[in-house]
Amino acid sequence: MLAEWKGRHAGETIWILGSSAAWNYLDSAFFRDKTCIALNKVALLYNLTGAYTVSQYWQVERLAREQGWDGWVFAPHETSEYGQPEPDVPRHPKTVTLRLPPKNRDLEPFPTKGWPADDRRLLWGYTTLHPAMYFAWFLGAAHIVTVAADHGQWDGRSNADGYYPDVKPKQEHLFEIWVRRTNALAAELRRRGTTVYSLLPTVNLNLEGLSFKGPRATIG
Repeated sequence: MLAEWKGRHAGETIWILGSSAAWNYLDSAFFRDKTCIALNKVALLYNLTGAYTVSQYWQVERLAREQGWDGWVFAPHETSEYGQPEPDVPRHPKTVTLRLPPKNRDLEPFPTKGWPADDRRLLWGYTTLHPAMYFAWFLGAAHIVTVAADHGQWDGRSNADGYYPDVKPKQEHLFEIWVRRTNALAAELRRRGTTVYSLLPTVNLNLEGLSFKGPRATIG
């Protein structure tokens, strides 16, 4: 049950690992001794066995188990965006089933309009980053640090190399709404007493020769 996890990491710094191309300039070993929440397939890609995987898609849980993944996975029984039910098979002992909320992703103001009323649900959003940020707060994080959750392109690439081995989805049209919603959620978490920061993969964007392009900033 999700409620059993509330406050389990009280006072800690929790790192939230996204899937952007910032990973192409990071060393995953840095995160192995840290409390991490990995979005969708990130933990599998970098073999971060101690990370908690959070996904809005049951397919991620199935993929993880097919690959012999023995870490904790938090995922629903159906995919909210497409209404696709999961095949009726037993779930892994380290899978926590998330209850989908009423369809509220388009309601404003976000996130207060969709803030869960009890401890059985996570906050949902346009990107898995949003339930992951809420889950970090739910776990009791004093500080949240997002990693590779940039809502933009590093040197023209949106995702880490190898994250999408086949067809890469077009995401650029979503960056603006992701930025707006992520900023709003960060502000709400700060209001509730949790600091929120972002780790960049460079010492200084202008010194290391990388370019970044997002909906509100272009550097290099």
